[in-house]
Amino acid sequence: MKISIVIPCFNEKNTIETIAEAVRSAPTENKEIPVVDDCSGVGTRAVLEEMVSQTVDRIIYHPIKRGAEAEQ
Repeated sequence: MKISIVIPCFNEKNTIETIAEAVRSAPTENKEIPVVDDCSGVGTRAVLEEMVSQTVDRIIYHPIKRGAEAEQ
């Protein structure tokens, strides 16, 4: 059985790499790690593409903000 550990992300350029590495190194066998980027700005996408993409299994980019704050 595979376990999916989904990492939500919004403007996390300073922390997303550390988070992804911590999840990858967790002592859980047979896991997949998708990151869901909720239309981040401020350089987060560049960090995801250049650094985090090597650590996680896939990155999903929302074209518009869809999180809780989007409805306010």
